[in-house]
Amino acid sequence: MDVGELDRIVIALMQELEHSHPAGIVVATCNLPDDLDRALWRRFEVEVAFPLPAKNELARFARDKATEFGIRLSHATRKQLEKRISYADAEKILEAEARNAALKGL
Repeated sequence: MDVGELDRIVIALMQELEHSHPAGIVVATCNLPDDLDRALWRRFEVEVAFPLPAKNELARFARDKATEFGIRLSHATRKQLEKRISYADAEKILEAEARNAALKGL
């Protein structure tokens, strides 16, 4: 949460990138790219964006996962899945639903 700490981390990473000579490739990920200095991004040759899935793609993913987990989606879960979220977030929601279903079955 400390902005100064984030700046220090980014500066240290940029210094490491400048002084290292990797024999392969360097892969970095960030879920908050706008919070990082553009100077950091200039050190990478390729930037690949992974946009959030469309609602129909997310709905298909949720149906497939629900079938895989052997659960029926509750109304509350369906409402959560209607938001524009990532596949990872959707899977967490579905895993929680499956856990709740398993606990109710005990």
